[in-house]
Amino acid sequence: MKKFAPILFAIFLFPTFTWAQTKLESPSFYSPEFNWKIQIPPGFEEIEPAIWDLKKNATDSIAPAKQPQTILVFKSNDYHYFESNWQLYNKDEQGEFKVHCQSVANQLYQTFEEQIPDAKIDTASSVQTVGSLEFQKFVFKMTLPNGIALYSYMFSHLFDNKEFSANLFYVNEEQGALLMEAWLYSKFE
Repeated sequence: MKKFAPILFAIFLFPTFTWAQTKLESPSFYSPEFNWKIQIPPGFEEIEPAIWDLKKNATDSIAPAKQPQTILVFKSNDYHYFESNWQLYNKDEQGEFKVHCQSVANQLYQTFEEQIPDAKIDTASSVQTVGSLEFQKFVFKMTLPNGIALYSYMFSHLFDNKEFSANLFYVNEEQGALLMEAWLYSKFE
């Protein structure tokens, strides 16, 4: 029995020890390029940017060279996700940033209005502070004919010549609250 005591102790201690480590660790992400830190909410998994981009490029008609560069994606399923990306911004070509953001919002609205004409679409634009930075915010709620509501939030900020965007998409409002909390409590230092 003395020979088995250390083995039994290890068997019972190991699951407790690994569970305690997992339970205490809070997954987070840090982007040194934007000096941005965000906690990934419980129940969401981080998706490798290259995998996300392959999936997106299969459905987008934008030339790969003009595609935004994915920074971070985490999701709980295809209907609840957070995506951040950046792309170069040229003020001479694209104009004032606030006007540009409104133009992108209008294009999104028109696209869905044309593709799903029976849906009810509500939108709103404003400015939202995240950390210490002001972001252009666009809220999009689309209620489908079957009563299901889709929510999309776009946040954009200009870092010198780089447009940083954070996009939240959800159907379930509880999942949306987790996404929004993670985003609003993220830090730009």
